Amino acid sequence: MKRRRLTWAGVLGGCALLGGAFLMPPQQAGAASCDQASRADFDGDGKDDFVVGDAKATFGDAVSAGQVTVHYGGDRPGRGRLVPLRDDEPQAGAGFGHAVATGHLNGDKCLDLVVGSPWAEEGAGRARIFLGSPQGLRSGAVLEPPRTTRTFGWSVATAAKTGADRAAVVVGAPYEEVAGRPSAGAVYLFSLDDQGAVAGRAAAVDQDDDRLTGVSEAGDLFGWAVALGKIRGEAERLDLIVSEPGEDVEGQGEDAGSFSVAEDITTGRVSEGEHWHYGNLEIGDPTPGGNIGWSLAHLEEGGTSYVAVGAPGQTVDGKERAGRVALLTSTGAGLGSPQVIEQNRDKAPYIEAGDRYGRSLALAGDGVTGDGVQLAVGVPHDGPGTGSTPESGWVHLVPLAQRDRALLIDALNSDVPGDPGAYEHFGRSVAFTTGALLIGVPDDRSRPGGSLIVRPLGDEDPVQLVPDSEYDETDFGGTLGGAPG
Repeated sequence: MKRRRLTWAGVLGGCALLGGAFLMPPQQAGAASCDQASRADFDGDGKDDFVVGDAKATFGDAVSAGQVTVHYGGDRPGRGRLVPLRDDEPQAGAGFGHAVATGHLNGDKCLDLVVGSPWAEEGAGRARIFLGSPQGLRSGAVLEPPRTTRTFGWSVATAAKTGADRAAVVVGAPYEEVAGRPSAGAVYLFSLDDQGAVAGRAAAVDQDDDRLTGVSEAGDLFGWAVALGKIRGEAERLDLIVSEPGEDVEGQGEDAGSFSVAEDITTGRVSEGEHWHYGNLEIGDPTPGGNIGWSLAHLEEGGTSYVAVGAPGQTVDGKERAGRVALLTSTGAGLGSPQVIEQNRDKAPYIEAGDRYGRSLALAGDGVTGDGVQLAVGVPHDGPGTGSTPESGWVHLVPLAQRDRALLIDALNSDVPGDPGAYEHFGRSVAFTTGALLIGVPDDRSRPGGSLIVRPLGDEDPVQLVPDSEYDETDFGGTLGGAPG
């Protein structure tokens, strides 16, 4: 029989609503300023924090308005306080929390947060910045696109101020119509000043942009996943990394997918980009529905940029939708030859049709893991064999420098709280916080509303977090935001 581990509901009472954000009560604040903030610290108390999204949370008549739960850190990962965060005027179906991204967006050391609501404003979507402070997260700028769009806020990513570039936020709108092509998709780049306010007009980018290879086509879903980093071009300028999992690449099948890099995106000048697909990604034979770019993770570590991209629909050894992940790196001259990460290696000995390996991804460096760069791969549609628990899910944790030390983590592990259940989708989302891996289980059958596993990377026992709210939460753990890359 499995050992049982701690289930932690946290504390949700005593919060105030200010400008759209639930804030930590002042008497609980742990710092007078952000000067001593840790790596991923919203409130400056020196303890790392993270967020858990539930885009289907309901408030009265506002069905699926969405909510984000903030975990303000305690003495150990997962043993802090839970505080709810939602939009100031919850809209039915808005999906607040469908996308979350952490980063440093103003001049202090407290971590900041961006939240996407892709179905707000009758499907046009919106995104909002929340700025860290000694009082916790406080409401900041509402991000608005400069043109008519659709599902703006589906994906979000951040970049801190660096070199010649201001801090920035990129927001994806993959279902936007472009030049009469439905769901071709677009992304929007926002520059921020030192106070975290929007500086100037947002720049719209789609596949017809001269800085990208390819053209906008119906159903491409350009902007499904986004990141900002340093891949090529000027060392102090940001590059845009963006996926289009619905792209039909000639000769590779419908919805084969791809991802692109736009060099020095903040300069506005025409420059050389990259387009990665079955023709050069070396991820396997072209597969209709391979969905290259369904998931995307990026990390800057020690002068090297890491990009992991998931193709959960990839056929592997004749097994349809088994899935694969490609890992690429750059030291400034562009992404190099890909490495393939998959199930039948790295201590994950089996592979089955329908697993959808790589549906979620996260990367973290040594400052977070304490043990080098690590990749987490979610496999939420897999189950232990062909028994009574289909789609119970698991996570593959891969240390990139020592892949023979990879771990398979699921609810069958003796130290993970709970038992595997059918269609629980353990690993539908993954993220890292300092010293721990975060694993979303949004369809946890034993915990209606979903749950989150905080799995320390050392010898400590995992913790299970569950929603503890007066509101109807049904997708807790659907998205996660931890330590920024």
